Order: sequence, then structure tokens, then C-alpha cells
Amino acid sequence: MRHDQRDAVSYSVRTFLVGPDETLYRLPSAKFSRMLDDPASHRLARFTGQRVRLAEAIVEIHERTPRAVVRLIFEMLRFDEEGRLDRSAFLRQNAALAELAMGRVLRQPVTPGETIVDASSRFIAQGGRWQPSPSLERNIRRAALGELSCKRV
Repeated sequence: MRHDQRDAVSYSVRTFLVGPDETLYRLPSAKFSRMLDDPASHRLARFTGQRVRLAEAIVEIHERTPRAVVRLIFEMLRFDEEGRLDRSAFLRQNAALAELAMGRVLRQPVTPGETIVDASSRFIAQGGRWQPSPSLERNIRRAALGELSCKRV
């Protein structure tokens, strides 16, 4: 059987910002990367001075058609009074999430009689996460699959 490129499954990341009224705004990946690389040059005036919910959907693509959302990730972003992304807070939160994930894989040895637990990474990571309502999650899934249109930022 000949492998045909059109039969290949690929994955795409769709990023959305969620407004205070639960309006979804599509944030192109390239723009988000530029915001992380150079926040001063890539501002979002719409979100000036706000903490904004971000939803990232990993979408399975088959024959150039979105088929399924295979994973959803929910994070918080902070924007300063000039609309610049707070890059350091975002990186701290993601480093803390990575540390928690690695901690589950690479357990630290416990000293007998020691009861002190360093939970700082857990608190930092939790400050960067949120959970959508069922209806908002449905809308995010629909938007990621192209079934619901949303504004672009």
C-alpha cells in the first residue's frame, strides 16, 4: 500500500483570548510569538491593564480539515497599562508548570522525618491557570474546529 501525503494526520495549535464577556478572539501563533519575543513592539490595546484568559487548542488535521480537538490548555496572561504582555509572568508560570510535571516523573527523595513541602511552584502555576464553564469550553472547541467564527486580534 502506497503512503499518500493526503492521508497524513497533522496537528495545529489554535490560540484564543477570552474577553471579560466571554467573546473569543483568535490570536495567530506568529503574533503570539512576536508578543513574547518583543512585548513593547507588539501591544494589544484592547487588553490594556487586564488579566486575560488564554485558551490553546491542539487540533488534529486530516486532509486539510480540522477533525478533532485533542487537547485544551487554559492559561492566564497579564497586560500592563500600555497593552504589553507581561512576558516574565508568563514564563514564570510555564516554568512552574514544567517543574510540576517533571516533579511527577522525577520524584525527589524524601528525608525521613521531614514534613516541609515546597509548594511555591504549585502556587505560581495555579495563578496561571483557569477552568472554563462547559458552554465556554464548547465554544472554544467549535471555534478551534472552524465551526464558530470569532474576531482576530
